[in-house]
Amino acid sequence: MFEKTKYRLIGALLVVSSILLASWAGLGSMAVAPLSLRLPIAPGEQGAGTFLVRNTGTDPIVVHISLHDWWRTPEGKFQILPAGSLERSCAPWLVYSATTLELGPGEEAQVSVEVTVPEDVEGDHWALLLVAEEPQPVEEQQAEEGLTSTTRVVVTYAVKILQQDPENGAPAAEIRGIELVSQDPLTLQVHYANIGNCHITGQGMVELRDIFGETVRSYTVTPFPLLPGEERVVTIEDTTGEPLPEGLYYAIALFDFGGEYLVQGGAPIQITSTASTPQ
Repeated sequence: MFEKTKYRLIGALLVVSSILLASWAGLGSMAVAPLSLRLPIAPGEQGAGTFLVRNTGTDPIVVHISLHDWWRTPEGKFQILPAGSLERSCAPWLVYSATTLELGPGEEAQVSVEVTVPEDVEGDHWALLLVAEEPQPVEEQQAEEGLTSTTRVVVTYAVKILQQDPENGAPAAEIRGIELVSQDPLTLQVHYANIGNCHITGQGMVELRDIFGETVRSYTVTPFPLLPGEERVVTIEDTTGEPLPEGLYYAIALFDFGGEYLVQGGAPIQITSTASTPQ
């Protein structure tokens, strides 16, 4: 008989928004906490942080830790990239205490992360540590033609490291465009970019005003993170189900990125008598 092995990847890739100091993320027989480290380190200085890896199962496990970069597409899709491939990567400045851990049932290990920032840089930089458990067989079943199928679960966590410059941070953002994607349902897209040198959180409102300046629709944009240089496409979809009357409107986006001013952008929106997606 032949054995066919299938692998299933389980990812725990969380957005950098806050340090999860009091919670554990656990899948399979491994748990990791926190899943993000924010390290305030000025140019020319050194800083460190730690995270814990715990064996929550009943069998010994082997865990491998590797260094990478990460990014998000305009649609918010998470990407894992080779270490040092991004301009603002802190991977070349980072060392960590273990690349392999062997943990018995109930055991845990602390992994230290140390970042030494060069003197000639400014702003925030980031990297990523993938914490991967070696696959363990979890079930077997008889397949067709006498083959034995074994499913193995590969548990992987992403620990994000963000070096924050406490001296030279210059937050800035801009709205690069607003477009009508669909009339039914009414869907708008706002192109919003972090043009500063530090991590920010964007949030705000999008309004539709008629030719008299009256607000006819209003939408709240919940907080979302952006790295320096990142552009995000914020999609606004009207869930009321009520079509707008035919006519010319003006879409206005007003966003707060945590700086000293608000970012505003606008664009004319033409609603036609036939509800259809613009070509």
